[in-house]
Amino acid sequence: MTNIVSVFAEKCNDYQPNSVQNAVDSLISHMGGVESLVPKNAKVFVKVNLVREMSPEKCGTTHPEVVVALCKKLLTVTPFVTVGDSCAGLYNKATLSSVYSKCAMTEVEQRTSATLNREFGTGVADVDGVVLKQCEFTSAFLDADVVVNVTKLKTHSFTGYTGAVKNLFGLIPGLVKVEMHSRFPELPDFCNLLVDICEFARPKIVLNVIDAVWGMDGNGPTNGNPKFIGQILASANPYALDAVAVSLFGDPLDMPVLQTAVRRGLLCEDLSDVSFDFEQWKQSRLKDFSVPATDRLDFFGDQPAWINRLAKKYMVKRVYPDKTCRGCGKCATHCPAKAITVVKGRAKVDQKKCIHCYCCQELCPFNAVRFRTSPIYKIARRLSGKRDKKKTPSA
Repeated sequence: MTNIVSVFAEKCNDYQPNSVQNAVDSLISHMGGVESLVPKNAKVFVKVNLVREMSPEKCGTTHPEVVVALCKKLLTVTPFVTVGDSCAGLYNKATLSSVYSKCAMTEVEQRTSATLNREFGTGVADVDGVVLKQCEFTSAFLDADVVVNVTKLKTHSFTGYTGAVKNLFGLIPGLVKVEMHSRFPELPDFCNLLVDICEFARPKIVLNVIDAVWGMDGNGPTNGNPKFIGQILASANPYALDAVAVSLFGDPLDMPVLQTAVRRGLLCEDLSDVSFDFEQWKQSRLKDFSVPATDRLDFFGDQPAWINRLAKKYMVKRVYPDKTCRGCGKCATHCPAKAITVVKGRAKVDQKKCIHCYCCQELCPFNAVRFRTSPIYKIARRLSGKRDKKKTPSA
């Protein structure tokens, strides 16, 4: 018998402390109260989304007000609450101190007795997943008794959407992410990687929260457009939570990570295992939310390897720096394939080496990375949309 999981949503029109606290209190109450989620005096790690140095107004990171509200609730049952993330780049004090400051996450320590993670140890754990068998994780996660996963509703140029499942990629140290992109450059494998990490982490995760007061559309997860949504969502199940969040602007089963969850039996294709009023949710649906096209190579089902190679060559989006590139070299430093060099003050991409992970677009602080999509890709995507169009989930 399929287990039914609940997802809860609360309207929240701004980041004023009272507005956010009331929404968070209501969500936790719906889930049975903080005492039912967190054991007394447990060590809690609050995993936020701090992809890189960004002010909260850019809407690419978890807003500090949501984290403050959650910490206030958690601190009523335990004094051991730590907040952190492993962003892109080095996983060390200098990098994270700068990120904490720029993302205004320092407000957590100023306004609560929770602490920001400043211990940067790591450990290797057996994962025994579909594609990932062993992985290095941050000690902040490994040493915690329970985890609260707090992410942001936003688009992603590689996976289409980043939410509760994708946020757990930040449980591994910064430069290990580069290794993972290099090991799993193809989107299906990378999605299996994300689900492997999620399944490994789930026994510790007692709560998943999506900050959707303001989100991001367009070229997310860092260079898109701030978008008012006016919601905070919560669930014990990250796949169900992401499905509800995506249904605000599209079909959840268009998202590669959720497609992977369905294939692996972690989510029903018709979302019948999600207890949520999707029909009423349609009233909140965003009509002008721009989602980047993902590099789907499965337009026509299973194909021989040589067809996939041609598809990879001629159908994926290609990246290029525009004239606003300042040659800072951040993209080159973190490119998993070492496909980027800085020549005469401007980044240059070797398209033969590029693995199309789009980390350069994600990390560029100047929004200088653009995409070129081939006409063949556009035609195939259009044909695919007609071929595998799905019904909108109902209540």
